Amino acid sequence: MSRPQNNSSWISWFLGIKGNEYLFRVPIDYIQETFNQMGLEYFTETLQVILNLGFDSSFDCVFGDEEKWYGLIPARYIMSERGMRQKYERGDFEVCPKLSCRQKALPVGPSDVWVKSNVKIFCPRCNDTQPHQSH
Repeated sequence: MSRPQNNSSWISWFLGIKGNEYLFRVPIDYIQETFNQMGLEYFTETLQVILNLGFDSSFDCVFGDEEKWYGLIPARYIMSERGMRQKYERGDFEVCPKLSCRQKALPVGPSDVWVKSNVKIFCPRCNDTQPHQSH
């Protein structure tokens, strides 16, 4: 992965990487809540990098866990009551690729193991999963 441009937010840079289309900006108050960080390694150092609005790759230290950590935070947020319902109802995810359907779809991960499998989309009308079409 390339490093962020100087003077950009780490989160903005990370969300813009191809393949991260289903990751999204999680509310800062959710990220900062200690309960939501339980079980995540190096959260103090990693949190400092992730929340740095003036991230500059030529000066700021990067610990290497940021990508994994920020990949897990949206997964936790989306499982919260306000997370998934809000995003689904707004139509933030893809629609079913079948032209006869076009129902709002949900992203699903076939595995909860980091970097083990690619995201798929699930159509509740067709009751089927399809490969995610990366943009």
